[in-house]
Amino acid sequence: MNEASKFGESIVNNSDKILQLLKNAGEMSSWDLKLKLHLSSSALYLALGRLFANNDIQLYQKDLTYIIKPLVKTENK
Repeated sequence: MNEASKFGESIVNNSDKILQLLKNAGEMSSWDLKLKLHLSSSALYLALGRLFANNDIQLYQKDLTYIIKPLVKTENK
């Protein structure tokens, strides 16, 4: 596996970890996620960007941090 593949895989793995935490907690600040998962700021925001682009999370700013909530996806019938 090359470096680009490993890097992409780490973004996906971090995204999955974040989503699981959010599903259990309901919402968390970006700071709490960073500390809980021991992520660098870059790794955190890359993963959050992926989740936001996939409509998996909702983001809003509160003071100097961001609050992240999971979005419940409805299935199309």
